Amino acid sequence: MQGEILDAFGDLSGWTAISSGQVQARLSPDTGPAGSAMRIEFDFRGGGGFVVARKLFPLDLPESYSFAFQIKGDAPANIFEFKLVDASGQNVWRYRVEAFPLPPDWQTVRIRNSQIDFAWGPLGGGPARKIAAIELVFAAGPGGAGSVSFAELQFRDDTYRATPLVSASASAEDCAPCNVLAPDAAVWRSATVDPAWLTLDFQQERQFGALVIHWDEQRRAREFAVETSPDDLSWQSAYSTTQGAGERSYVYLPGTICRYVRLQLKRGIGDSEFGIRQVEIKPFEFARDLNGFFEGIAHEWPTGFYPKYFSGRQTYWTPVGTGSGGTQALINEEGLVEVDKGRFSIEPFLYADGRLISWADAERTQTLEAGYLPIPSSAWLTDDWRLTTTAFAADYAGRPVLFIRYRIDNRSAEARPVSLYAAIRPFQVTPTWQHWRSFGGMTPVRHIDYRDGIVWVDATKAVTPLRPPQGYGAAAFAEGAVTEFLGRGELPSHAELQDEFGYGSAALRFDLQIPGASHDEVYIAIPFGNAAEVPIESLSALTGADAYARAVELWKTQLGTFDIRLPPRFRHLTDTLRTAAAHILINRDGPALHPGPRRYSRAWIRDGVLMGAALARVGCAEALRDFMRWYAGFQTEDGNFPDCMDPEETEWLPEFDAYGQFVYGIAEYWRFSGDRDFLAEMWPAVGKTLDYMEALRRRRLTDDYRQAERLACYGLLPESMSHEGYMAHPVHAYWDDFWALRGLKDAVTMAEALGYGEEAARLAARREEFCRHLYLSLDRVIAERDIDFVPGSVEFADFDPAATAIALTPVDEAHRLPQAAINRTFDRYLTGFRERASGKVAWNNYSAYEIRIVGALIRLGRRTDALELLDFLLADRRIKPWNQWPEISWRDPDGPSFIGDLPHTWISGEYILSVRSLFAYEREADESLVIAAGVSEEWLADGGEVAVENLPTWYGKLSYSLQYQADGRLRLKLSGELTPPLGGIVVLPPLPRPIQQVEVNGEAFHVDSREDGFRIRQCPAEAVISF
Repeated sequence: MQGEILDAFGDLSGWTAISSGQVQARLSPDTGPAGSAMRIEFDFRGGGGFVVARKLFPLDLPESYSFAFQIKGDAPANIFEFKLVDASGQNVWRYRVEAFPLPPDWQTVRIRNSQIDFAWGPLGGGPARKIAAIELVFAAGPGGAGSVSFAELQFRDDTYRATPLVSASASAEDCAPCNVLAPDAAVWRSATVDPAWLTLDFQQERQFGALVIHWDEQRRAREFAVETSPDDLSWQSAYSTTQGAGERSYVYLPGTICRYVRLQLKRGIGDSEFGIRQVEIKPFEFARDLNGFFEGIAHEWPTGFYPKYFSGRQTYWTPVGTGSGGTQALINEEGLVEVDKGRFSIEPFLYADGRLISWADAERTQTLEAGYLPIPSSAWLTDDWRLTTTAFAADYAGRPVLFIRYRIDNRSAEARPVSLYAAIRPFQVTPTWQHWRSFGGMTPVRHIDYRDGIVWVDATKAVTPLRPPQGYGAAAFAEGAVTEFLGRGELPSHAELQDEFGYGSAALRFDLQIPGASHDEVYIAIPFGNAAEVPIESLSALTGADAYARAVELWKTQLGTFDIRLPPRFRHLTDTLRTAAAHILINRDGPALHPGPRRYSRAWIRDGVLMGAALARVGCAEALRDFMRWYAGFQTEDGNFPDCMDPEETEWLPEFDAYGQFVYGIAEYWRFSGDRDFLAEMWPAVGKTLDYMEALRRRRLTDDYRQAERLACYGLLPESMSHEGYMAHPVHAYWDDFWALRGLKDAVTMAEALGYGEEAARLAARREEFCRHLYLSLDRVIAERDIDFVPGSVEFADFDPAATAIALTPVDEAHRLPQAAINRTFDRYLTGFRERASGKVAWNNYSAYEIRIVGALIRLGRRTDALELLDFLLADRRIKPWNQWPEISWRDPDGPSFIGDLPHTWISGEYILSVRSLFAYEREADESLVIAAGVSEEWLADGGEVAVENLPTWYGKLSYSLQYQADGRLRLKLSGELTPPLGGIVVLPPLPRPIQQVEVNGEAFHVDSREDGFRIRQCPAEAVISF
C-alpha cells in the first residue's frame, strides 16, 4: 500500500496559525529529514490555551486508511491532537494524546483510522467520510514555550481489496467453501455432521471489526468458535459460544488485525451437517465499540426492532421518581423505560393480525398527568390500536418502586384479540452519543431467571407483573434479539439464562381480548435499587390503580404549597414551573442536587445552589438546606471547595465562582426559612470560605497588577475555568467576580443577623473595596477594548449575555452596572435572538441557559422583551408536553447530537427563577418586593385574572390577584402572611398608558406619570388603578 504525500511543506501559504487568548503562535519554514518542514513556535505565557496549525485538505476517506508524518520538537509534553474537520466546520474527528513527548530527532508517527474518534458535532458519531481540513493542535498541559516541526504529511488508503481464499475441512458436493463470499451464491455445507472448520485467507494482513455469519436454515451451529492467525501456524481464540442458532451470528472482534480467520463448527442444532450462506467481514467501524456494534446490527433489521437512536435519530427522555433523593428511571418518547440508573429497559410491542407493532409503526404523542405532574406517558396510535405507556413511582414497604402501566385501547367497534409483549432489553434510554462512563446505549444483561411469576435480572432487579402473563421466554445474544422471535409471534424457549456474551433479552406476553371502543391495562412493578431487599412476593398483590393514585397524590402534595393561576391558554407557563421543580427533586441523589439524571448525575456547587434557590421559591427550601450542609462537608481546612463531586470522583478544577455561590446558598435558605440556628451552624464554614476567597484575590493586589497591561485585573479573582467557554484558556472571568460580590453582600447580611457587628463592618469594607475594583476593571476593559457592552472576561472582552445576566439576577446590581453598556448588551443579544428565531441567520444550536436572561430583562424593566424570549423558549421545550429542556438545543431536533442531559435541571432552576420574577422578586437596592413586573397585559385581556397564592418570598408568603373591573380600572388584591420590607411592595402592573391615580384601601393618591408603578407599605391591601 503506497502512501500519498499530502504536503511536503515546501509552501506554507495554505497553513494558518490559530491561538487562544494570550497564547502566541508562529509558523515558519524548517528543514526536514529529506526536504522541507513546517515549524510551529508557541508560548503559552504561563497559562492555558491552545495553538492550531490548520490547512484545507478536501479528502474522501475510504473504509480503512492512515495518516503519517515526521515530527520533532523541543517543548513540554502537552496535549496533542490530530483533527479532521468536515466542510461544515462543525463535525470533528480526532486522534488525541494527553501528554505527547516531543522527540528531539525526527520520528515517524502513523495514525490509523481506528485511532481517530468522533469528537463532536451534529452528526453525533460515526466515521469520517468527507473531510475539508486537517488541524495539528497542541493544548496546554504543563504549557510552557517551545517549538515543534512537521515533515512529510502522508495519507495511505489501507482498504482491503483482495479476494480471500476459502478452504474447509470437507465440503458437500456442489457446496464449495468459496460460496460463503457472495450473498447470492450457493451455500457451503460440510460433508458430514461431524465437527468441521472453514478458513478464510485474506492473502495479506487485514483490519476488521466483526463477522456476520448467515446460516443455512436448519444447518445452524449451536456451538462454534472463531480463531485468528497471522501465519496459519499459530492460532488464537477470538470468540466462542455454546448458545448459537440465530438466523445470523454476529461475532464481535473489535480492532482485529490478522491474515487468517477460521470457524470451528463444533455442534449443530440437529442431525444435519453445517451450512453457511455467507460470511461477511465487517470493517473496523462496525465494531469500534459495543455501541457501534449494536448500531450496526440494528441497521440490518426492520426499524422498530431496536431503539430509535440506533437508527441515527435523536430520542428525548424524562425522569421518573419519588423526589425523595433516591434513584430515578427514564422513559423516552417512544415508550422505552429504563428501570434504574444505567440498567436495562423494558420496551412494549403489540402483536395483532399476524404482525408485530413497534414504535416505528405508529404516530407518537406524549403527555404528563394533569399537564404538570412528573408522571409521563408515551402513546402510540395506529388505525386499530392505541398503546399508552405511563411510568410512575410510589413508595412500597418504605422503598421506592417503579411502576409501568400499559393501557391498550381498541379503536375499532368490534372485540379484538391482541398480545402485549413487555420486552426486557440490554439497552439504556439515553443514546449512544450521550455515552459517559457506563451511561448511554448498551448495558449488560447477564442472567435472567423467571420464577414464581417474577423475572429476576442479574439477581438484583425484579420485574413483577401485577397480573399473570400468558407467556414468557429469554434468549441469549447468540440466539438472536428477542424481537427476532416476537416478529414471528413467538417467544424464546429459556426460563433461565446465563448469557455468555452478556447481552441477553426476554419478554413477557399478555394475551388480551378487548371489546370494541374499550381498553385494558397491564401494570408491571420494578423496585428501585436492589430488589433482594424488598418483599417482592407481596408486590404482585398490589393494585396498579391504587399505586397510580398514590403517586398522583404524592406529587400534588409536594407541588401544591403555592399556586399561580393564569387563564387556561397560558397555563403551560405555570405547569412548566411546577414540573421544573419536580424534576430538580427527582434528579437528586440524597442531599446532592444533580443537574441531570444520567450524563450530569454529579454535583456542582453552581448548579446546586441555583437549583436550590429555585426550590426555595416554590416551597421546597429544605432541599437547599440539605445540599448546603452536605457540600460544606467537603470543604478543606483552608476553606477551598471541589468544583464537582460524585460517588466516583471529586474534581478540583480552578473554578472560582464556588465561594460566592456557597455563601449565597446558605444566606438564601436563611432568608426563606428564617432558620437562624442553621445560619449559626454554617457560619464557621462561611468564614473559611471568605478567607480563602480573599487569599485568592490578594494574588491580584500586588504591584505587578498595578502595571498598565495588567491593571484591569487588579483586585479581581485570578484566572478561572468556571465558565464553559474558558476551559481551554482560563481567564479573569467577571462571572466569578460577580458571584464573589454576591457572597460578600450575603456575608454582611448574615453577620448582622447573627449579631456580629464588628465582623459585619469589616466584611462591609471588604465588599465595598472589591466592588470598587470590579467596576473600575469593567470600565477599563470597555474603554481599552472599545466595546459598548459588558464583557464576560478581561482577556477576551467577550460578548456573553447569559453569563452577564447574573450581575442582574441573582447578584442584583442593576443600580450600579454601567447603564448604557448593560442595555446595549441585551439589545445586541435580542437582535441576534430574533434573527435566529426568524430563520434570518443560520444557526446550529443554542443553550436554554438563556432563560436566565428573562429574569435579567425583567429587572431592567423590559417586560415585552422578556415575554418574547420566554415564549420562544417555551415553544422549544423538548419534549414540549414534558416541560423540559436539554442543555443543548439543536436546530435539527432529530439529529444524533449530544444534548448534555435531559432535563437539564440547572436550566429548570433558571426557568423557575425567571418565571417567578414575572410575579415577584426581591430588590436589595431599595429593600423592596417588586410584584407583577412581568405579568403580561394579554393575560388580563377579556376578563382574565392573574392570581398568586402563598408564594414564598424573603418577607413571607405572598398572595395577590390582578383583574380588570367593569369600569376599566385594574384591581389589585394583596394578602398573605407577609411583612412588607422597608422599601415597601413595588407594584409594576402591565398597563397600556401611564398610571394617573391609585386608590389603596379606599385612599386615593396621585402617581407621577413618569413612574411605571407605585408602592404599597401595608398588607393586606386592595388597590384600584386608573390610567
